[in-house]
Amino acid sequence: MTNFRCHGVCCDNCVEESYEMIDSLVKDIKHLEFKIVYLRHMLSKHLSEYDGKMLMSDIFSDLSAPHWDKPIYQKYMKEYHDGVNPLDNGDLNKYLKSVLRGKELSNL
Repeated sequence: MTNFRCHGVCCDNCVEESYEMIDSLVKDIKHLEFKIVYLRHMLSKHLSEYDGKMLMSDIFSDLSAPHWDKPIYQKYMKEYHDGVNPLDNGDLNKYLKSVLRGKELSNL
């Protein structure tokens, strides 16, 4: 890990704690995104056919604000995820396919 200095004092511990906090927030965001997709899907069943299809076509809208360009997030991705953004929608796509097949994931 890179040696950081804050006000002349080594703060590797502060950086590690920041990464841990970001990791915790990323997990919370992913969980909330799963909930949003699930609730949108359930809501679509109670709308008119047209409105339900429109909601399903827009099921991923407004998810995961892009944080990848922030320097601390770049460092976090490198340290915790080998440079891959953990907030990509790959998991959500798998989840949505599962929901559409009538299966619900246990972590919801």
